[in-house]
Amino acid sequence: MKYTDKTARTFSALIGLTLVLSQPLFAQIPTGTPRSDEPINLNSTADIIIYVVLPLAIIVLGIFWWFFYKKPKNKKDKNKGMD
Repeated sequence: MKYTDKTARTFSALIGLTLVLSQPLFAQIPTGTPRSDEPINLNSTADIIIYVVLPLAIIVLGIFWWFFYKKPKNKKDKNKGMD
């Protein structure tokens, strides 16, 4: 059986529609899980660390890794071709 572009697009659309419509099923909070509908309390040290410091640290470390570990390899590869 040969698949055409139309068949692939239809199949992809059906899979996407199924995933979008089943989202409320996967978004339910399990029973017994603590839940709070209150906004983040920035007076709490734990909330500041979890929601501000850790994401910023991950972003800064990612940028540091990109510029200091990823770029020099590319420069070395360019220099090898010039020798």
